[in-house]
Amino acid sequence: MRITELGHVSLFVRDLEASVAFYRDVLGLRETGRGKGGRIAFLSAGVHHHDVSLEIARTDGARLPKGAPGLYHIAFSVGRSRGDLEAARAECTARGLAPFGEQVDGRTPCFCVHDPDGHEVELYVEVAPAGP
Repeated sequence: MRITELGHVSLFVRDLEASVAFYRDVLGLRETGRGKGGRIAFLSAGVHHHDVSLEIARTDGARLPKGAPGLYHIAFSVGRSRGDLEAARAECTARGLAPFGEQVDGRTPCFCVHDPDGHEVELYVEVAPAGP
């Protein structure tokens, strides 16, 4: 077997509308539908029906400490240049998000923000390597 691409990421969330607003209005994903009687929302970056699905959590489970087994983060490309990354950072800050974990060196500079449930979301650009 050989995986050819990631299909989607599914997250359980506490407040579906707050999470949809974050992924749709802040990150720019397009809502493509709802399911399970309105308990799940599907959002797309443009190619697939959905890249992220958000479902209302079925239990109030305790949050695992950072570094425990489980989801670490979700990463989304926000362009191809450092300028694209700077614009994304400025937009996040303007919306009251606190960027952290910024890496400016290397081929994939990035920073992270938290979604309404505390999931870590990495926003990055993949820049072309410097010429010879």
